[in-house]
Amino acid sequence: MPLAPILITGGLGFLGSHLANRFSASGEAVRILARPERRASVNGTPHQMAWADIRDAAAVDRAVEGCEVVVHVAANFRRASTDRDAHAINVDGTRNVAEACMKAGVRQLIHCSTIGVHGSVKEVPSCEESPFSPADVYQETKLLAEDEVWRAHREGLPVTLIRPLSLFGPGDDRMLKLFRLVQARRFVMLGDGKTLFHPAYIDDVVEIFRLTLRRPEAVGEVFLAGGEEYLSLNDLVRQVAEELGVRPTPRLRLPLAPIKALAGLCEAACAPFGIEPPLHRRRVSFFHHNRAFSIEKARRVLGFQQSVPLREGLRRTISWYREKGWL
Repeated sequence: MPLAPILITGGLGFLGSHLANRFSASGEAVRILARPERRASVNGTPHQMAWADIRDAAAVDRAVEGCEVVVHVAANFRRASTDRDAHAINVDGTRNVAEACMKAGVRQLIHCSTIGVHGSVKEVPSCEESPFSPADVYQETKLLAEDEVWRAHREGLPVTLIRPLSLFGPGDDRMLKLFRLVQARRFVMLGDGKTLFHPAYIDDVVEIFRLTLRRPEAVGEVFLAGGEEYLSLNDLVRQVAEELGVRPTPRLRLPLAPIKALAGLCEAACAPFGIEPPLHRRRVSFFHHNRAFSIEKARRVLGFQQSVPLREGLRRTISWYREKGWL
């Protein structure tokens, strides 16, 4: 009898595609839910495809039907989108997924949230139980999405919630700008660079997702997902420069407060036109939001062991960027 598929919402994105490939390599049948407008960008895939908008409850029901496990990764984090868009996708879309899982009798819903729900952490390292302090509409709606998932869990749906740390690795283009600026020695530090950052190599994050599959001890639990190493922005930039083989980036620093104010003005000016702002508060938050967490729970409950140290992750990412001609 063929295996019931695992549905991955957002399975064409950075994290979703890595999950799909890893699960498939483990012998799982994979079905991907992706937006219909992405169809033209897919030239071929070994996975089943369900073309649906996460905001369409009936379409989500059809995508979930027959699946044993659902991994919900799809989310809206585009800066040019409206608050309404973010709520419709991150909150209403999550509700659609959870309700579809309950109707279909899904064995487990693994929901992908974000460490952003904790905001800039005060305790170092923080953990799954640290206070919430979302700082933008993306983080706020992701926290509301968690509420939807836990409501479904109280109604009987087996749920596991995962909050990945700051993802990077082959296939990612969000950290590419940092690598390019450091390579060109044009990186500008906002503030003193002492803010903590917690990078998470993609393979380690995917492994934590895999370890939660069909694990009774993972049901009803939250796990932070990533590696063990956090460091200051000063140290991050230095290590990136060393792995790129360039001299440490010039120590040009700008005061943080006026740049934060400028980012807010830029967002306000672009929002009415649906334009992606060239400078936005979330990008500036990189320089002042502390990100430092413990993954002890994943080690203790799931038996997770980090396989890719930070330096090795940086090397692999740089190598991939160069293969693609991006560096």
